[in-house]
Amino acid sequence: MICQRCGYCCIHLDVNIVDPRAVLPGVDIDPGKRDVWVLKPKGQRCPHLSFQGDLAVCAIHVMPCYKGSPCDQFEQLGREDDLCVLGAYFKAASYEK
Repeated sequence: MICQRCGYCCIHLDVNIVDPRAVLPGVDIDPGKRDVWVLKPKGQRCPHLSFQGDLAVCAIHVMPCYKGSPCDQFEQLGREDDLCVLGAYFKAASYEK
């Protein structure tokens, strides 16, 4: 799946994320922290998410703690080189309300 970097997944999905209080900025997870996962409920913006114009940017995407995280492992049905369609689904669903 090729992420379109729309940020909809980071807002509209229930997902376990790295606790922002456990992250040493620009480094990785604070080794002194024991519980590093917290639930981000659907409808709540991930605290690691920011936007540069319309482009979603994850603050921890390049850190070692991102590797193997639920966000890193997220998949959709389809070929590996297909564009992600989940953002379009969330966008359409929000217009229906």
